[in-house]
Amino acid sequence: MRIMCVALGALSLAACATPVPQARPLNADQISAMGPTRVLVVENDNGIGKSWVMSDSSAAGAPYGLIGVLVSAGIDAMMNYGPSGRASQAADEVAAVVPVEALNFSLTNSLKGLVPAVAPEAGVSLSEVSTVQRITSVVPDDDAIEVAASYVLSTDASALRITVTSTYSSASLPYATPYFPEGSPPKSELSGPTYRNTFVYESRQLPLPVLTPELKEELVTSIRNSARDETGALPEEGTDAHRAMTKELEDAVDNRLTDAEIAFFLTREWLKDDGRLIQAEITRAHDLAARYLVMDLNRTDVPSYEGEGSELVETLRDGRTIYRVSGGLMAGSYISSPANPRVFISYGNAVNYATVHLTRLRTLRAEARTQDQ
Repeated sequence: MRIMCVALGALSLAACATPVPQARPLNADQISAMGPTRVLVVENDNGIGKSWVMSDSSAAGAPYGLIGVLVSAGIDAMMNYGPSGRASQAADEVAAVVPVEALNFSLTNSLKGLVPAVAPEAGVSLSEVSTVQRITSVVPDDDAIEVAASYVLSTDASALRITVTSTYSSASLPYATPYFPEGSPPKSELSGPTYRNTFVYESRQLPLPVLTPELKEELVTSIRNSARDETGALPEEGTDAHRAMTKELEDAVDNRLTDAEIAFFLTREWLKDDGRLIQAEITRAHDLAARYLVMDLNRTDVPSYEGEGSELVETLRDGRTIYRVSGGLMAGSYISSPANPRVFISYGNAVNYATVHLTRLRTLRAEARTQDQ
């Protein structure tokens, strides 16, 4: 599929750019030249985020001018106060069990498990694995595979999505686009990493809770406790916090579970037994991503933007599948899904992270600015 270009007035018709997949496979010569290559795990600083749906009615208020925009902003502030707070609370609870240090150690350990004792005779392999902090060192290392991961819980916390992106850059092996064998490639295809691809892991899906009088009472108590300030006082009437609490309390007794309410119960399920369930999913995601990284580094076929569907690459013993996307921007990337997944799981349009991780992130950025001065 090609993007159409339109010339207006005296504007000249520029050459249309054909969209290409984000994946950048290696060719046979690059694979041969790379051989055993070191790996850098880019330290994750955000931890596991909690997604939620942020209300934005600014477009609806815009036709009514400044007053409409202000009214819309006020409504949005009230509507978002509770869900945002709930998402932050869930992220804080997860961070207490699975801090960023644990995430980075797990990914590093999975990659180290694939470092061969003896270098293979041909093909790309992993020679050594270490970590790097990209806030304080933003320039990619030369002749190194960089691996970065992000983690987010769905809006109802029933599933965890882990996205692992890998790149390789080398001055001696510059990127040579395979997507334009004839003609001039666009500027975006003239530079950047020599290799790039993505592995997405969708966790097992926790069963949704059934609302009982006991769960409803527990939910009401939790909403009140979450709304209390440092002194233990509930929010004052007339404030956004009080309006948000009131709305949540009304929702809690309407005999219908919202995603935010479901997340309250399922977050606790993930964290039982010191996070046994979520730790197991994280480890498995890292192991699969590491294995597929080595496999993909030695795969030379070029994905097609015009392709359709997905290619089944592997089915594991428990029914988990790994597909390779066949078309669009994500063509060439891998998606691992559990057996019998639900039809739709939402990851919202906003993600909140734990306070402890955001504080650490601000400290790292401040230190980086100090070093640059």
